[in-house]
Amino acid sequence: MSTTSASNRKLGVLLIFAACLSTCYCVITVEQVKNYYRSLPRVNFSLANGEKTDVIYKLFTDISQTTGKVITTENANEEIVNKTLPTVLLIHGFTTDDTSPWYNPLKTEYFKLGPHNIIYINWSKAGNRTYTVSSANVKPIGKYIAEFLVESKVDLKKVHLIGHSLGSQLASFIGKYVKKLSGTKVGRITGLDPANPCFANPEMSVDERLNPEDAEFVDVIHTDVQLFGYAAPIGHVDFYPNGGGHQPGCPTREIDDNCSHARSTLYFIESLSVKQLVAEATFKEEGNVVTVSIKGYQNNVIFGQHVDVNARGVYSFKTGSVKPYLTSIL
Repeated sequence: MSTTSASNRKLGVLLIFAACLSTCYCVITVEQVKNYYRSLPRVNFSLANGEKTDVIYKLFTDISQTTGKVITTENANEEIVNKTLPTVLLIHGFTTDDTSPWYNPLKTEYFKLGPHNIIYINWSKAGNRTYTVSSANVKPIGKYIAEFLVESKVDLKKVHLIGHSLGSQLASFIGKYVKKLSGTKVGRITGLDPANPCFANPEMSVDERLNPEDAEFVDVIHTDVQLFGYAAPIGHVDFYPNGGGHQPGCPTREIDDNCSHARSTLYFIESLSVKQLVAEATFKEEGNVVTVSIKGYQNNVIFGQHVDVNARGVYSFKTGSVKPYLTSIL
């Protein structure tokens, strides 16, 4: 899903309309939206129509670059010169593209850490269709991007896939296909509030959505649980800022239905320069209620980019309501 509320309202308007058909008053509560998402069918992968040409790759190798160099699966091996560098793929979600507002600031922060191959993924041709079709398209598009990575000859152990919302589920399929094609897992997948609608349907198997087997290390940031974002822990490490639900400083959902969902990207961007300790927690989901409780402060880890890849479990912490967000003390 997009990091702009206008894009996500395309789906939100449909939800409101559907709910209003069965009531005398067009007043939609968060609980009704959660119930609607819970009622959605599983992803129907047979509807997928994504093609190889639907993906555009733009390579950045220097902080001074303002425009990425467009490369293809056929010339990736030649164009990606330094294959020993960490390679980071930025993967947008539903109804957006590589102009997503989190791409550029995240790229800048990575170059501040050192040399990288940063690749902007634009899969908007396959991801800007109806949600039903776009969600199915993560499977074939994941295969095409995996083929690109394998053909590029980069060090797969140094590949970091970072996806937001539906892009997180796409990252999962990239990871699955890289392993199938090469016998090697990518080094890391970071899911920024992975898409919930249809993927949380109980009929969906673990192999049909993001899970810890998709990379050597999978970390997930949950900021809009049971709405646009997946609720349950699905990584080696799952972070629940502010309990994973409505985020501080965001308007009510009736005013802005995307703010909390987008906070996952903003928190992660800050984590490249701010090393904030977060506390071990427990996760519980009963119906429409998600409870994340601090377990203790003995097994703290660093949030986000610099998390220990040997860490495991659920973690929670409080953020500020405005930038900088990672300023709260445990």
